[in-house]
Amino acid sequence: MKKIGILIRKEMLDILRDKKTLVMMVIVPIVLYPLLLIGMTLVMSSIMSTPEDVVYRVGYTLTEPAQEQNTADGETVQDGRNEAGTEAFVLTEEGTIKALAEVMERNAEEFDADVEFVLLESDEDAAKMNAVLTFRKEPDGRMEMEISYDSTETDSLHACQMLEDAAELYRQDLVAEGLEKQGLGEEFLYPITCTSIDEVSEAESFGISIGGSIGMMLIVMILMGALYPAIDATAGEKERGTLETLLTLPVTNFQMIFGKFVSVAIIACVTALLSLISLAGSVLFLIFGVAEEMMGSLGFSASTMLSALPMLLLTMIVTALLSSALCMCFCVFAKSFKEANNYVTPLLLVVMIASMAGMLPSVELDQKTVLIPIVNVSLMMKQVLSQQFDFALAGVANLVNLCVSILIIWFLAKMYDSENILFADGFRSFRLFGSRSDIKKGTIPDNGDIMLSVTVLFLLLIYVGSVASIRLGFWGTAVSQLMILAVPLLLVWYMKSDIRSLFSLHRPRKGTVAGSILLYLGTYCLIMVVSMALAALFPESMENVEIAFSPMTEQPFAILLFVVALMPAVGEEILFRGLIFGGIRANWIQKHPKERTSRAAVYAIFISAAVFGIYHMSLVKFFTTFLLGAIFACIVSETGSIYVTMGLHFFNNAISMAAMKYPETVGKVLPFLMKERLSVSEVAGLLAAGVILGALGLMLLRRGSQGSLGGDGART
Repeated sequence: MKKIGILIRKEMLDILRDKKTLVMMVIVPIVLYPLLLIGMTLVMSSIMSTPEDVVYRVGYTLTEPAQEQNTADGETVQDGRNEAGTEAFVLTEEGTIKALAEVMERNAEEFDADVEFVLLESDEDAAKMNAVLTFRKEPDGRMEMEISYDSTETDSLHACQMLEDAAELYRQDLVAEGLEKQGLGEEFLYPITCTSIDEVSEAESFGISIGGSIGMMLIVMILMGALYPAIDATAGEKERGTLETLLTLPVTNFQMIFGKFVSVAIIACVTALLSLISLAGSVLFLIFGVAEEMMGSLGFSASTMLSALPMLLLTMIVTALLSSALCMCFCVFAKSFKEANNYVTPLLLVVMIASMAGMLPSVELDQKTVLIPIVNVSLMMKQVLSQQFDFALAGVANLVNLCVSILIIWFLAKMYDSENILFADGFRSFRLFGSRSDIKKGTIPDNGDIMLSVTVLFLLLIYVGSVASIRLGFWGTAVSQLMILAVPLLLVWYMKSDIRSLFSLHRPRKGTVAGSILLYLGTYCLIMVVSMALAALFPESMENVEIAFSPMTEQPFAILLFVVALMPAVGEEILFRGLIFGGIRANWIQKHPKERTSRAAVYAIFISAAVFGIYHMSLVKFFTTFLLGAIFACIVSETGSIYVTMGLHFFNNAISMAAMKYPETVGKVLPFLMKERLSVSEVAGLLAAGVILGALGLMLLRRGSQGSLGGDGART
């Protein structure tokens, strides 16, 4: 701890030398929230308030219908009379509307003419036209009104509303007179009355409307507070050339990275504390200060806000820890301050998008959203400002964010154990940007090339694939699958890679096929249990998945098998178990020749499975596809062949399509596949079958893999 304390003091001195850090840590939080909250509240208050001494003037022009007259020489001419006038009302808004209605009624009775009203709001200096109402009388006795206004002007919108209210008031008077002549009451027009009662208080409504915005600002502010210290502690050390000296000190890598993390987290926590103090001070100032009446009408209670401050402070500290870990995890790959800024830009965008969840009115903090980092903080802020704070959910959210922070710190410590990561070119090692003539035959795509290719593919699927699905319908799926197959093939062609070795295009090792099938069946049983649990937790998401696939069942089954089962079995296996898994594993072995190949396989399995789960773009399907992707990658690693997983992938998709196309037939053969809910005994049976089949399959797979090493010489 003494060594860590010395390292923390050293890092704090380095960080505080940067003026940008001090600006983001102190000045911006203190100035931003009062400026936004108090300034916006005062502006809204001034806009919404109506001075009592406003003079409203109604100018009108009367145009009587033209009448035909004969001149002395017998010609017929049109003769019309124009008359203008004004009336002024030094009244309240309500009184002005009534006066407007009276002017309309009086002129309609006195003149058989078209009336054009101009509503003016005048002061001592000048009068300004706000809205124009044209009042016409039709031959059948009906009246037609038309209002012209400027939607970009607040006063014009206000005047338009006043004229509409006056016209409605006049209409009600005419209707009442007509009913009275017929001896009827108003209940004749309204035989049914409907009253809407909003059970949400004004304070809750106001808090929900602005809570998401405040939460997003807090999260982004904390992230910005951790950003520059994280860059200085990682990329700054490399750029100054002091990292090598630091590594020669008698400290472990964990002590060094822990000292850096604590230093960055301290700066982020100070930023969070100042932001919270500034936010709370601004709200209290509004409650007891300039907007006391407005805040009181909304039902804001200072005691309620103050009671939530301790939990909010804990939340801000945990968010600061998470932000520090995320920033350092990205910046560790950079070799300069400029490069680190480029790396953290996507992180900033992702955090901003996640923090915008609080701005969605239908998204609330519950048992599901509390498990999503960053999102839970934004939703928690919305709860606080709407005075619906749930301390239990807040505690779970903080625990989730703290666990994620610890996981990222552990991953960061592992990266600092690798000199290849610390002193390599980071993400700049893109061989794709080099000339193909300079690339040697048999070159393995680097991790940067793989990452770039997958990113380009995902963008193609989002844009080109979406357009293809809209224009081509079912056949748009085939277009997407062709792109999935084409991108990895183009990459290995450009890199002159050994496609057979990289994609594991070999016959499976002897004795491994049976074990692979058993391992898949065991995994399938476990996936069914997980799917049932997810369906209970996210019923709407599961229904959306079924709705998305249901139009496909209209196609012939043979075409359905080809497009939805065979094409993904080939293309997705080439991409995920070929390029991603094979490329990452080969790069790890190449860069760490002294380490065990099993560690490279585990590293590649985890990453390829995670990307496979993300590819399906569904939170509900992520867990099942991640598990399936991990098992498929494990099978490729043990069998040395991608053909086995292609067959299993085809079988998996074919069963799903058959269940959707012919549910009754599949229900008779495999009834457990078609049940929406399983009993406790059925769940226990599936779990037991999954564990037994999976363990047996893994044992046979490992035995067959090890037994074939002598014949093959080495595992590819």
